[in-house]
Amino acid sequence: MLHALTVVQWLLLAVAVQQSIFAVAWLSISRYAGSAQQSARYWAVFCGVGAASILLLGLRGSIPDVLGYQLADVLLVASAIAARHANALFFGRPTQWLEQGLILALAIVGVGLTGTSPHLEAWRVALVCLLIAWIAVRGVWIVHASMAQEFGSTISLTLHIPALMVAAALLWRAVAALNGDMQALHYRSATLLNELLSLMLLPVASFLSLAYGGMLMARQGRRLRDLALKDTLTGLYNRRAAQELLEREWTAYRQKDLPFCVLMIDIDHFKHINDAYGHAVGDKVLIELAARLRSGTRPSDHVARMGGEEFLVFLPQTEIPSAHAAAERLRQHVAAWTLEPEQLSVTVSIGVAQAAAEDEAFDDLLIRADRALYAAKSAGRNRVHLAETVENEVTSLSTA
Repeated sequence: MLHALTVVQWLLLAVAVQQSIFAVAWLSISRYAGSAQQSARYWAVFCGVGAASILLLGLRGSIPDVLGYQLADVLLVASAIAARHANALFFGRPTQWLEQGLILALAIVGVGLTGTSPHLEAWRVALVCLLIAWIAVRGVWIVHASMAQEFGSTISLTLHIPALMVAAALLWRAVAALNGDMQALHYRSATLLNELLSLMLLPVASFLSLAYGGMLMARQGRRLRDLALKDTLTGLYNRRAAQELLEREWTAYRQKDLPFCVLMIDIDHFKHINDAYGHAVGDKVLIELAARLRSGTRPSDHVARMGGEEFLVFLPQTEIPSAHAAAERLRQHVAAWTLEPEQLSVTVSIGVAQAAAEDEAFDDLLIRADRALYAAKSAGRNRVHLAETVENEVTSLSTA
């Protein structure tokens, strides 16, 4: 009866209630989790199945043994598999269904064979503990590199330490059970160690869900920021992002005198492309050109779509001779490309400008680059012009 439950059992029931609440919450959140929807649903399964398992564990002795022992242990393994699967999906790692299926099958067969016999209890406890420890360690191994890349190695280690501690505790319990340690076998007994271990489940279970939720919120936050700063068609920075970048670089230029240049790029006769081939082909040109610009620039350079068929390339720590050479390479890189299957050749005109002392703000730099671009188009298109050639009205540098 419930009134005869030990402190350990009451603590387990509290954990079961807590996990049930998390399961309902994650099931609701999964509807708004975007690309992580399936991962969030598996996390809800982890919480829900874990809650059922812990509830059965806590009620051992008050319910049929087949529920309190065999079903509870199988559900415990299944919940650990669900958590590992949720993390693998979240980080785009292989789900390894075969391995997970074998683990679950081993748990079912092992728990079924050992049953509730007191003589085989140590083997059942050891088997379940070793399987869950394996799932935890393998789960950390599979996602650690991806987590470190996305959130940093410090956060990855911080989040994985609890899982590794749980694995270590389970290994200890498996060894202790096989050695006949009664506390490891009968964790429901009201000993200080069992009470402390059960009490630890409350913050650990909360930490796991909160950590997962934190990662989901961080990813969603970055996604929203990307939507605000990325052009939806090409995936390049949009005008707003380009202006933020230029503001930062302009401040660095004023403070540290670090040179930088910009390239203003416009697709030649783009209106004719839309009129002759349709807007779908026009969009395809924009997408493919964006890819050409990315592949034709340095990793340290930044490419943005300023609107329509106009693009900007930001070249940090670059002076005008190098910028002119880079612009010419880009022009040739684009001119050598043919859009398939339309057999459509595309060219661009480019204006180049370097930040100068007479510029009062970065807008002045963009104005000079725009003037150079206009001069390139006026001179026949498929050309590169430097801003200085516009201001000083000297012979232009161009290639046709």
